Amino acid sequence: MVHENVAAATYFGLERMDKDKPLHVMFYNMGGQDTEVAIAKYSAVTNEKKKDVELVEILSESWDRTLGGGEFDDVLVNIMADEFNNMKEREGKEDVRKNIRAVKRLYKEASKVKDTLSANKRMIIKVPELLDYVTLKFELERTLFEEKSAHLFERVAAPAQ
Repeated sequence: MVHENVAAATYFGLERMDKDKPLHVMFYNMGGQDTEVAIAKYSAVTNEKKKDVELVEILSESWDRTLGGGEFDDVLVNIMADEFNNMKEREGKEDVRKNIRAVKRLYKEASKVKDTLSANKRMIIKVPELLDYVTLKFELERTLFEEKSAHLFERVAAPAQ
């Protein structure tokens, strides 16, 4: 079985090779539930018929089956839930996390937020009538998301052995 990153690595470098020096490329894929990494080396070698042949070597391959985009969604849902619970209209009311329907809506929104924050420093989050006819609306800065996700970024930087 060939992992997606290995397949991508095999195809990626064939047209990008420099025959004079090797090319090293890291392929990184974070899915919803896991993270995969592969490092490939592209080089040209001369075979016994004195012909240059492209060579692709997979130098390393690793994965973490416990770290994916879902963990980042969890962080965003908690940020949004905390904001909602701290609204003046919600004083003294039950935690929004106890309402399954509201939590599902927050997870749906979290997916959009990740896409937007990957290209922007801040965004306005608005979830109309999230619970008890109260609308969640606030500005989220990427720095807060990164701060709350720091423990996950550390795992990305040092994958499980």
